[in-house]
Amino acid sequence: MHKDLGIGIDVGATKIKCGVVDEQGSILATRTMESWRYTALEDNIKLLISLVKELLEGFDIRRFNSIGAGLPGTVDDARGVVVYTPNLHWNDLVLAPVLEGETGLAVRLVQDTAAAVWGEYLFGAGRGLQNVVCATVGSGIACGIIINGELYGGASHTAGEIGHIHIEDDPIECACGNTGCLEARASGRGLVKLFMRGIERGGHTELTRRLSPDQIDAPAIFAAAGAGDTFCAGVIDEMVRYLAKGLAATAVVLAPDAVIISGGLSSEEELLFKPLTRYFYHYAYRSVRSHVRLELAQLGADAPLIGASALYRARGYQGKR
Repeated sequence: MHKDLGIGIDVGATKIKCGVVDEQGSILATRTMESWRYTALEDNIKLLISLVKELLEGFDIRRFNSIGAGLPGTVDDARGVVVYTPNLHWNDLVLAPVLEGETGLAVRLVQDTAAAVWGEYLFGAGRGLQNVVCATVGSGIACGIIINGELYGGASHTAGEIGHIHIEDDPIECACGNTGCLEARASGRGLVKLFMRGIERGGHTELTRRLSPDQIDAPAIFAAAGAGDTFCAGVIDEMVRYLAKGLAATAVVLAPDAVIISGGLSSEEELLFKPLTRYFYHYAYRSVRSHVRLELAQLGADAPLIGASALYRARGYQGKR
């Protein structure tokens, strides 16, 4: 029987989504759970396994190639271990061998950004290209990398952590503990930090009258800017300039065919993507301006799930360990 299906698992800080995906990148069935529905990690893993089994029961098992999982942190696919996930606290978790024992299918682990770039490479904005960077811009920033048609993770499985490029010598602290990181200025959390710094320096906005400090997040700032709040628009412009500088630096190092923008904030086309395009090509090296396309992702929030489901098509991710 022709093997034409894969299962993708997209592990997030608050939600885990599993899905059956066919050879064309179409999602045929899904299951979703809270990342920490139960207090004990082992109980959450048991629930995840049960959802995967539910998906498998809906199809002929002989049609499946493998299971792939994209996770927000460092993974070691050779050992099938989740090494470190800062938001989930899944540390040194032996995951792939457990899933393999329960399902009989090969299981592969990658960073969620690597899963996203693989999905876009196969079925989205990266189709037909050989060298692709897909930057996920949400609460943090990182990118998946494809070089010569192959996923690239580097020696430590952490290639693409561009959010921790040192970009500025000032005291804004990043979640990683360092100061000066791109992520501390050019992510959703970074935008809030720039906003708060602007208020401390005497900035005025109606947003602080309507919302308490703990209610002010990136969507609220974008919504206010869209409604004509000039202070919020200025903070977003500052954030986008930093993002453009970080992406221009990434492009000059990796020389990809395209830099694809994905993640929750990528939906802000007018306030983020359009000015980002102008700034990116302004800051970019000449060869980048001539040869690198800046594009929006086409698969949306499903890119990591779709990409993870098709890891059997990635050299170096085929077969059981």
